[in-house]
Amino acid sequence: MDELKLIEAAFTEPEPTPEAAAKGRDRLLRLTRQAQAARVDRARRSRPAMRPIRRVALVGAMAVTLTGGIVVTQVSLGGSDPRAPGHLIAAPPADARTLLTLAASAAAGRPDTVPARDQYVHTRTLAQHSLYTKDDSGRTLYTKVLVSEERWEAADVGKPWLSRRQNLSATGPAPRKYWDHGVEDIVSEPGACPGQPAYARLGAWPTDPAQVRAKIVADTGEQPLRIWRSLQSLIRESVVRPSLGASLYQVAAGLDGIVLIGDAVDAAGRPGLAVAMDEGDGTRSELIFDRTTYRYLGERTVNTRDRRVKVSPGREYTEKKGAINGTAVLAVELTPGLPEASPKASRMKIPC
Repeated sequence: MDELKLIEAAFTEPEPTPEAAAKGRDRLLRLTRQAQAARVDRARRSRPAMRPIRRVALVGAMAVTLTGGIVVTQVSLGGSDPRAPGHLIAAPPADARTLLTLAASAAAGRPDTVPARDQYVHTRTLAQHSLYTKDDSGRTLYTKVLVSEERWEAADVGKPWLSRRQNLSATGPAPRKYWDHGVEDIVSEPGACPGQPAYARLGAWPTDPAQVRAKIVADTGEQPLRIWRSLQSLIRESVVRPSLGASLYQVAAGLDGIVLIGDAVDAAGRPGLAVAMDEGDGTRSELIFDRTTYRYLGERTVNTRDRRVKVSPGREYTEKKGAINGTAVLAVELTPGLPEASPKASRMKIPC
């Protein structure tokens, strides 16, 4: 019996004698206190145990230490935002399919990049590359190089594009002269065919997952690893079109052989969760997502065992287990034009 029922009963019965009224009041107060105590006790028993909350720090900028100083690049894509509702999480997704489903939902909620005709799509990435050199005895030496890569693609056909890369730092024995080449530009000029930037090329793709899968399978066949490799390339480009990325993640979620990697770090040093597949050659390829926003951060390849790598004809090197190469997407933005190209820029034709 609760308080409302007691009060209702008190007003619907005939008016009692003074002695009965006093006893009734005492009983009402006693039962009310009992009901309140029982309600508090039920609430205490039903309250779930508080889980520890993990606070994920915002990685708002990426700093790379160089011999001559520090280069700082603002990270504007894929980082956790502490102001967003999902910046605190209690537990990671249980499996790879769940992570991809969350990533698809996050991508579907973001707008596609749609440039005006006079604009350029500017993409900034950070990559880890392998460099092989020889010492005086002819022994092959391994050095890991951190590379800044940028690309400007015109929205209009008939305009030049620009690719820019610069090796920022190196970890390993290679002398600086072997990896520090300054800014390296490639100007892509219109050729016999107009050529389409990634946003326009992917704009013709459907966004229904079944249709996207059918389009991929038409080129790759049904083997999961081949579909996975095609997805990696498409996901890398679809950062300009999240609506397509959402469908690509759903296609990946349906593949046999995918696994969840609960602790992955991209080339920019951002922590994340990864969906991975064994490549069958001693490597594991991964798609990395932010731990809280589930945005795509980039990709990496991890050696699962020591493996022989062919450096050049007749030359091989043993890469150690745990060696990593990868690319992190830092930003996709629109710019009004191309920056000035280096005087030593290479030139090529825009591919068809």
